[in-house]
Amino acid sequence: MSIREAIEDARRRLGLSVEQLAEIEEKRALTLTAEILARFTGSIDSWWWWEHFTLPAATAHFADGKGFARITAVVPDAGEKIWFVAGDDERPNFPVYETTPAVAQQVIAECYAFEYYLVAKDLGWLLCENHHDLMMGLGDVHDRLLAYRARDPGTVPNQGRPRSKDQR
Repeated sequence: MSIREAIEDARRRLGLSVEQLAEIEEKRALTLTAEILARFTGSIDSWWWWEHFTLPAATAHFADGKGFARITAVVPDAGEKIWFVAGDDERPNFPVYETTPAVAQQVIAECYAFEYYLVAKDLGWLLCENHHDLMMGLGDVHDRLLAYRARDPGTVPNQGRPRSKDQR
């Protein structure tokens, strides 16, 4: 099952409308992806965007492996419309959805594990989780993730975890 199929299946199971979780058509998705990459990786496109972040990235690793369950606690507004990029083996582009952090959190919980990127529409922040269960926050969510990490008892040290440039 592809990530697109898994997300669509989750959308149906959760009873979400297409307006609540809208896949962006391919041409627009490619443009959005290029804008996101320009802002956060210096336009480097790879399987793992997080390896090329150009902004400082706050990190958190949670013992339960469910960083996604903290999304709404970390983002500035769980109800704002954002871009939800689902990392997958489907290259050259990953699927891009318009949704909210709250809906993305529900969808991610219903799917098999995959890397994801949540991005503010104004590109002010990016929150992601990779296949090492490492959550990373850049831009306006950087300090929010650090603060959350400090108060969550489920946080574990990031020893041995991959790091991006300038990561704290």
